[in-house]
Amino acid sequence: DIPCIFLAGGCMLGGPAFGNKLKSDSTSSEEAHGMFQAGKLSMEKVLELTNSCCPTIGSCQHMATANSMCCMAEALGMSLPGSGAIPAVYNERTRAALRTGEVAVEMVKKGLTARDILNEESIKNSIMVLMATGGSTNCVIHTVAIAHELGIPAEKVMGWFEEYGNTVPLISKIVPASQEFDGEDFYKAGGIPEVQRQLASILYNDCMTVTGKTIAENVAEYKSYYPKNPKVITSLDNPHSTLAGLAIMHGNLAPNTAVAKPAAIAEEVRHFVGKAICFDGEDATNEAIGKQLVKPGHVVVVRYAGPKGAPGMPEMFKPMKLLYGQGLNKCTALITDGRFSGTNNGCFVGHISPEAASGGPIALIEDGDEIEIDVVNRKLELKVSEEELEARRARFHYEPRKVTGYLARYARDAESADKGGVLK
Repeated sequence: DIPCIFLAGGCMLGGPAFGNKLKSDSTSSEEAHGMFQAGKLSMEKVLELTNSCCPTIGSCQHMATANSMCCMAEALGMSLPGSGAIPAVYNERTRAALRTGEVAVEMVKKGLTARDILNEESIKNSIMVLMATGGSTNCVIHTVAIAHELGIPAEKVMGWFEEYGNTVPLISKIVPASQEFDGEDFYKAGGIPEVQRQLASILYNDCMTVTGKTIAENVAEYKSYYPKNPKVITSLDNPHSTLAGLAIMHGNLAPNTAVAKPAAIAEEVRHFVGKAICFDGEDATNEAIGKQLVKPGHVVVVRYAGPKGAPGMPEMFKPMKLLYGQGLNKCTALITDGRFSGTNNGCFVGHISPEAASGGPIALIEDGDEIEIDVVNRKLELKVSEEELEARRARFHYEPRKVTGYLARYARDAESADKGGVLK
């Protein structure tokens, strides 16, 4: 509980047009690689795109994990108004860095600390902003972990995600939810202050921030250099979608919870029924996709990728991007006890809890099992009888990966994803 302020690094600018996107981005090279595997693109073109899709420094161009967490820090009140979305190469990023240092000194003089800012209401504000902007699924686990440090139970936070997932519409749309606009466009459209302005009727506007002023005061004072763009940030009255950016899933495959991102899931695959094809870990999954073993109608199951199983729950983005490149993003799905990159689109569900390494139902899936994913109704179901699952459970055996040191300690003591992956 000390004076503390967060300075984001900022997103990179977009690359040349690629496919149906006006601008390529940091994951376009993986999509192109999938196209190469499917015989749709030459390796020369793949390499050209690889060399051009990341033209500047910065985090990726998406509303993915890095940008979502930077925007979340701003929504929490822990960074300067408007600073979360400034592109890395803009002069305004340097000015924000200078001002951040000045405000840090001011916070010390005022005695303004992190716990003066972070509380239940600021957490709720950040969740509402995430829902409205189509933030990364990873923000769920990070939010729960932050709340854990504040002594707020995980179940309470997941309840807020469910509540706001049912009430806050999607009012901002950039990649991966959009094929047209990226992080730079989000900043120019007004960034988080404009989102907060549009959400003012439902936010806790009196929450304190690092500036020593409230959310409402910061938003009133914030001036953008650019005109508003309702194609990027619209209003509560006219949202891009009445379905929130994130969805907490339940069902016999997720006795605790799982997380999906409706903002990045095409309407035609928000309800998907298919046959399981199972892999233990991301590497085996990528190898199988590369050999084109995944076919239309498959639900790819990636397990032992959770906090205990991996261990450490590393972020995966390649499987979905390869499927996209092979043209399978709207005829396959992917579920995992691990976590995704926020850049992904297609039909996907992650953070399935309990994880396979803890004996969760995802460990019991067999190739050919029917799986139903219903994003709109928040359901994730394995169409196998309870009697058969009990028989499989009796045969289940888990052999942990051989790891040492801190990884071994983490694998032993880590809570599940729905608890924030924190240590017991």
